[in-house]
Amino acid sequence: MQYALVLAGAALVHAAHADHAHLDAHRHERRVVDTTVEWVYTTVTKYVTAGQDIPTTASQYQQAPSAVAAPADTTTNLAAPSVPTPTSFSASTEEAIVAPSVYSTSTSSSSEAVPTSYATPTTSTSSTEQAPSAYSSVATTTSTQASASGITKSSLTPRGKKAGLSGYVGCQEKEAFANLAPYISWYSDYTATTPDSQGVQGIPMLWGGDGSTCADTQARLTAYNSLVATNAVPEIMFGFYEPDCNCPDSSEMTTGEAASDWDSLIAPLAKEGTVLGSPSMCKQKDEDFLTPFKSAISTDWDVTSVHINKPDLDGVKAVVEYYWNTYQKPIWVSEFACVNDTPSWSPCTDQTQVNSLINDAVAYFQSNEHVVAFGPSNGNGLGDVWPLTDSAGKLTTSGQTYLNAIKSL
Repeated sequence: MQYALVLAGAALVHAAHADHAHLDAHRHERRVVDTTVEWVYTTVTKYVTAGQDIPTTASQYQQAPSAVAAPADTTTNLAAPSVPTPTSFSASTEEAIVAPSVYSTSTSSSSEAVPTSYATPTTSTSSTEQAPSAYSSVATTTSTQASASGITKSSLTPRGKKAGLSGYVGCQEKEAFANLAPYISWYSDYTATTPDSQGVQGIPMLWGGDGSTCADTQARLTAYNSLVATNAVPEIMFGFYEPDCNCPDSSEMTTGEAASDWDSLIAPLAKEGTVLGSPSMCKQKDEDFLTPFKSAISTDWDVTSVHINKPDLDGVKAVVEYYWNTYQKPIWVSEFACVNDTPSWSPCTDQTQVNSLINDAVAYFQSNEHVVAFGPSNGNGLGDVWPLTDSAGKLTTSGQTYLNAIKSL
């Protein structure tokens, strides 16, 4: 006869710091660091046979304004960025239900709690870097169930489901998030301490390093360093946010500064098994930052973070193909939106065009073996038609279109 042995694990408190700002094309009126606390409890059930012993136990150039701002009536203390009309530029063409048990705990017998977004580091640091081809991506799927493993270098799609959401601090508390949660595996609020919520994995990022002179860089960096100091190791960490464009809406760093900060701040996590996500670029496929950055760093990234702001599928494809052909790394589309970006910047205003872009892009990302995850931008600076949520945090027509598109995956 078997009996269930239930072990209750207390979870670590997560602090979510700082708001998400974006791009030289937006401006923040004010930033207030918002701190929220979320308790997460994990229950692990083991079965043992009676009679046996119980076992112990991440400008100069007019960029895509995909900055995310909280809805107007939100209580998250985020300031919505105002967006001046960008001048023209010649750019050609740029989150499964989380099962808490997929997170590994340390082999130590310590009773210290482990947050569900992270795995306590093991004593070994001799893991081998895998070749870019050594990853798995989900091309098509008909299941909405979570996979049995988390993010690793060989399995980059969170819980086997590509669809996600680029949100904002507190977005997980909105009705729209609850609607999307059963069909997405990940979301980002652009902080280093993005909490898991409603079965969706929070994907962290470090906005900028010491080389960034943006006003809120130090607050973001402090939050990141506090996370590292807890000895909690994230499954994945992205850094940095569009260093190729200016403050306050991008991190504005030179390649040398970014490389130095990468090696000192981000790269050490790789020794503990964290998957490293590249800096994201605001210049889409016209970027000239990542190649010299790659040559200067001592530890390479595992997955390329890509931002796409194009009006149609051809533009979307051009960006994805550029990043794959240039860097030969799996692609995480951390932002995409419908924008008429040539000859000047103009967010899409036609709902039919927006719906087509969403449906076409989702199908393309899902079927592309090089794309391991994708999520739409959701914020000011993208016009009145694109945003997925309204001021009350409910799904818009565009949001419902995205929901319908991913429901069938």
